[in-house]
Amino acid sequence: MSLFKVIMKVKITKETFYKIFIVVAIFWLIDFIMHITGVGESNYYYLIKFSNSVLFAFIWFTIFDSKKHIKKFLFSVIFGTWVSFSYLVSSYSGFVQEFFGIVARYSAPPFVVLGIFLSPFFWWVLHILGFYLGLEASEVIKTKKK
Repeated sequence: MSLFKVIMKVKITKETFYKIFIVVAIFWLIDFIMHITGVGESNYYYLIKFSNSVLFAFIWFTIFDSKKHIKKFLFSVIFGTWVSFSYLVSSYSGFVQEFFGIVARYSAPPFVVLGIFLSPFFWWVLHILGFYLGLEASEVIKTKKK
């Protein structure tokens, strides 16, 4: 079956929108709180994380939407990798800055938890866990029985 046919069969309901909202809110708020209490970030950072979380939540609930925890976790790893990589490349890559005119004022921020500076690698882990928690929390929305 082609991707176009799959997309055409997708039924978007209010429940789907609520679930997307839950995932985005949990992921984005966790990420925002960790940054604002640590080293802060640019508006570009918050916008790219927000838009990517909306896109990936939409993809999850319209195409995959499995109750299996391993599938949720694997999708969260894909999301965390994409969102971390896309931001680092678009913000701190000399090529992207030159090509698109995006200028970074500093290098990637450290991961700060309770005043302890950790490797930026932990941002990737936080992105994965934040999105996964959102997917798990979205199961509180129950499907209406017909």
